[in-house]
Amino acid sequence: MSLKPEQIDHINLVNWFHYNFPELAADFHHFANERKCSEYEGKKLKKMGVKKGVADFFLALPVQNDDGVWWAGLWIELKVGKGKLTIEQSAFIHRKLQRGYEAVAVWGEDAAKAVILTYLNRGVNDERSKL
Repeated sequence: MSLKPEQIDHINLVNWFHYNFPELAADFHHFANERKCSEYEGKKLKKMGVKKGVADFFLALPVQNDDGVWWAGLWIELKVGKGKLTIEQSAFIHRKLQRGYEAVAVWGEDAAKAVILTYLNRGVNDERSKL
């Protein structure tokens, strides 16, 4: 099996997250929107609610940011190399920011890890002991 660089970064990020935050692993989700499928399968998935532009990862954990505002969760679009955001991905991120989520696009797994660590350090450390 041959993996693409973005797939490798996704797998590495999930493994890193599960290893470092096992108590939060059930709240860290990947959305596999990048798959290729038949026209029939694509239509079926669309009817089932699959949408273009949904970010790759979601951490379903609210935290309070430095300004005292609560973010409802963290959305991450993970790109590699010279990957660019699609119009739908940019719109998704903007919409989630308007709705009270932290939402970012990052390039590379190290950047994604840094975003996650920053997000978790904004108040969740006290909550983690209660999980």
